[in-house]
This record gives sequence, C-alpha cells and structure tokens, in this order.
Amino acid sequence: MRFQNLRIKLTIWYVLILAVLLISFSGFLYFTLKKSLYRDVDNKLRSLAGLIASESGSPLSKFGFADIDQTLEKSLNLKPIGKFIQVLDESGRIGRKSENLRNIQLPISLTALQDASKGLISFETDRSVENIPLRIVTLPVKENNQIVRIIQVASSLEDVEDALNNLFIILIITVPSALIAASLGGQFLATKALKPVDRITRAARMITSQNLNQRIEPPRVKDEIWRLIETFNEMISRLDKSFHQIKQFSTDASHELKTPLTILKGEVEVALRKERTPHEYQEILESNLEEINRMSHIVNDLLLLSKADSGDARLNKEEVDLTRILDDLVDQIQILARSKNLRVETTNHQVETYVLADPLRIRELFLNLIENAIKYTEEGGSIQISMEREVGRLPATGPPPGMGQVISPAQGEDRIGVAKIIVSDTGMGIAEEDQEKIFDRFYRVDKARSREQGGSGLGLSICKWIVEAHQGEITVESKLGKGSSFIVKLPLAPPQILN
Repeated sequence: MRFQNLRIKLTIWYVLILAVLLISFSGFLYFTLKKSLYRDVDNKLRSLAGLIASESGSPLSKFGFADIDQTLEKSLNLKPIGKFIQVLDESGRIGRKSENLRNIQLPISLTALQDASKGLISFETDRSVENIPLRIVTLPVKENNQIVRIIQVASSLEDVEDALNNLFIILIITVPSALIAASLGGQFLATKALKPVDRITRAARMITSQNLNQRIEPPRVKDEIWRLIETFNEMISRLDKSFHQIKQFSTDASHELKTPLTILKGEVEVALRKERTPHEYQEILESNLEEINRMSHIVNDLLLLSKADSGDARLNKEEVDLTRILDDLVDQIQILARSKNLRVETTNHQVETYVLADPLRIRELFLNLIENAIKYTEEGGSIQISMEREVGRLPATGPPPGMGQVISPAQGEDRIGVAKIIVSDTGMGIAEEDQEKIFDRFYRVDKARSREQGGSGLGLSICKWIVEAHQGEITVESKLGKGSSFIVKLPLAPPQILN
C-alpha cells in the first residue's frame, strides 16, 4: 500500500507540473494571438484612416463611400472587410459617413474627443451598435495647427473573436484531455519505475537472521536501482559478518568461562570425596583461586570490550612520553625475560616522543604486546623494541583534536607526525592465513599453548581498540619459524618537529 501511495504521489506531481506548463503555454498562446490580431486590425484601421485624411480638400474626393471597398482593393491592393467610415467636423458633428452605417452613427467617447483635441490617435472597442463588437480608430486632421475634422474608421471584430473563441474551445478540450492521458501515462511510468523497489521489498522481507547469506540480484544496467541493491547487499553482508562475529564471540566466551568452571567443579568434587589434609586443601584452594583469577581477567576484558563497542569506555588523554613508558616497561619485564633466557633490546629511545593519549591504556597496549612476545618466543631467543618518528597520512576520520600537522611540499597534502613503535620477536611466528584474524576476539593460533600460558584470546583485541581509540594503526608482519613484528603508529602531540 505504501508503494501504491507513492505511485499516486508521483503521478499527482507529474500531472500538476504538466498542468502548470500546459496552462501557462495555453495562456501565452491565447493572449499572444489576441494581441497580434488586435494589432493587425488596428494597423489596417490606422492606414485606412490616414489614407482618407490625406485628401487635402474633401477627405473623400478621390473615391466615394459607396464603392470604397472596390476602390481600395483596386488602387491599394487592400481588402477591407466590414469597414465603417464616419467624418466629423471640429466640433464633433457628423458630416459624412459610409452607406453601411445608414441610420447608425459610430459612437465617440469623451476620452476619444479629448485625445483628438490634443492631436492624438485613439483606439476603442465598442458593442453599442447592434451588439456587434467594433474596433474604432479616431484620427484628428490638422490644418495650420488647427483640428479641422475628425475621421473615424471602424471594423467588426466578429472574425477576431470567433478565432479567439475557437482557440479557447480547443484549449479547453485539449488541455484536460492531455492531463487525463498524462495521469494514465504517469501511473504506468510510476508503476514501472517502482517495480524494482517492490521486488527489493519482497526480497528483504524474506531475509532474516537465519538466512543472511541471501542476496538480491542486481539489474544489468548500473542505474540508481542497481546502486540501491548493491548498497542493500553490502549492508546485509555487514550484518551477516556482525551476526557471525556475535555468534562466534558468544561461543568462545562460553567456552572460555566453561573451562575454568569445569576445573573448579572437578577439583571441589575430588576434594569432597574423602578427608584431606590441610596442605591438600590449601593446594586445591590455590588452584581454585588461579581459575577464579583467570575468569575474573576474562570478565574484565569482556567488560572493557563491551564498553568500547558501546562507546562508554572513556580515555583520559594527556601528553605522554612514549620513551619513558617503553623504558619503564622494559625494566619491568626483564624478570620474565630472564626466566626464559631472552634478550630484550631497545633502539632509538634517546629522543623524547610525546603523544596525546591515556597513559594507563598506552601502558596496557605495549605491556600486552611485550608479554605476548615473551610468551611465544622460545628460550634463548630475543625481543627487540624500536621507535622512530615519521610523517604519515591523516586518518580517514580526520586528525584528533590538537594533533600537530605538517605540510608536504612535494604533494601538497595534509600530513601528520607519527610515532612508529615496533615490537619484534624471534618466536614461532604466525601463518599468513592467521594474520588477519589474530585481532579477533578469542582467536588464538595455538589454543592449547595459549591456555597453558594463561592467554584468553582477548589481549590483541584490546590492543587494537586502544590503538584505534587514539586514531592510530596496528599491523603485524610475521613468518612461520622466524618470528613476528607488531607495528603500532600513533599521532604525535604538537608541537614536535620531525627530523
């Protein structure tokens, strides 16, 4: 019914616009023709009156009123139709007139007399003579700057009015007929134009959360309907991906929480089967506490990511020195590195590098990356942390508030100062097909090893959120058996001069 209403609206608008155009054109045509016909009659009357007035002695000495039509036609090739001629003296009394007037005289108004007394020609339309429309020209004749006589020439406007009436009738009939035909045609065109939209609606109603893999087939012609269908299919693809991620997230979260709960339940059941020594109970409680801490860590990470998704996670940004943060973290993780006989090397940390960031989140970001490097690097390996400053492109969303900008003279595009931090290790590496997924929640390349090392599969997801919340970028470069490099780019805080 909505589409039917839309069709009616489109048809009404189409007919209204066409009606305005047709009525405007018809009015223009009618009044233009009327003006042209009246101007033609006036020109003929003026010419005839001037011809009569040009006689010096008697205004009709050259030809008489009885055969004036024939005389004009022969001498001037002028064919007057229904002409009435009347001559008045200077006081307005009628002198001579054409025989077709007989006992009738042409009316002359006070305005025409006043104009004649001033030497002006006037044109009037009068219907007082037998209700016949007459067009009358009043022409004064001067001699020695004195009005000696007034000539009036009139012609019937019946032919003119008949032509205008016929045109009016034609327009009255054709314009409504054209509008009726246009309304039917508009209804047909609107129905045909909205038919693909109706097809999209029916297809969209059939798509539910259970069959988001379905798509609407686009037309061959890449028009507006094609763009609408492509946009709709892209939206369905995004929804399908989101539903899949939510489903996978729920499954992984349930699994991650189920495992420690199962361990807790098993240990408690074993402890209750028989009497235990205080030392045995203490070991069981310590194991339970370990699993509880694991669940608490998972729940806290899930809560953080949930707040990030809803936009409730707040960042307390301030100018932070990345050099100092990285140096502090390196000092803190030396104990973990020594336990696996790992070498931790740092480069390019001499220059102070400031970013506008939340210090707690930035520490969490690099702590997660360094801890992951330690976890997945075999004994005797090495970890390298490097930082440099460079010029990078503006983020797609634009620079964050207060971000320093520099202009590249070579290309003339906006550029920003970027701090580039690389955390590299000589560990097991990541397969190429897994590199795009490692930032997904609960995704782990080796789930058994990750669990043994205490991983929950949420650390890199949190790292990605922290970087993106600071208008930065995080990527990974890795080869199996040769280690991995996590590259973080963060915008510098102003004002900083890039070397």
